[in-house]
Amino acid sequence: MPIFKEIKEFQKGPEKSGYVMYYVYRQVSPFLSALFIKLRFSPNFITLLSMLSDFLVVYLLYMQQWILAGILVNLGITLDCCDGEMARYYRSKEKDPKEKHYGAYLDEVLGTIGFIAIIFFAGYFMGEMWIGLFAAFGLTMVLITSLTADKEFPNKKEIAKNFEKDVFGDLKGRVGFPCAAQRLLVSAAVIFASPIILLIFGILCHLFYLLKFWLYRKF
Repeated sequence: MPIFKEIKEFQKGPEKSGYVMYYVYRQVSPFLSALFIKLRFSPNFITLLSMLSDFLVVYLLYMQQWILAGILVNLGITLDCCDGEMARYYRSKEKDPKEKHYGAYLDEVLGTIGFIAIIFFAGYFMGEMWIGLFAAFGLTMVLITSLTADKEFPNKKEIAKNFEKDVFGDLKGRVGFPCAAQRLLVSAAVIFASPIILLIFGILCHLFYLLKFWLYRKF
């Protein structure tokens, strides 16, 4: 079976990865994943490449290359899709549970560093450093509350699914403010050099983690 078709079989559907991730980024990532596998790149190398692409965005912001920087904001998360697809492909050929856990760890840490840097410096180079700080702090709180909930609430996913069903009915997919939607919004803020869009992103981040405080209050 061609590598591309195998990768498509390993992809997470919208019910696991979310609508934006699946219908935007995961439509592009299999082509890149197949190329990287042909070149025998490792998933961890692609994870590192993803962080480097985020720092390239910061450099482009410094150079006031807003449109190119905004487009490349989306490269980091596309590569993030690729490293997972590649890891699942490689594991189907030769099992390596250690690589699975370390790769996920590396992906989470490096992706967080790069994206927070983009958000802060986007505000800074727009001349609105306080918006960059506000938005970066909001995203940091989203990540902290998510990691803490993973530890304190083993039934976190079940709680979220029940809430989504109560609010959105029988939609077949994740809702909320996932990383794919975050990237698209920040990408728009950078392309248009708009502190207003970046501020909206920051407000949504703060609302999202406050919603989680409210949602977990009775558990």
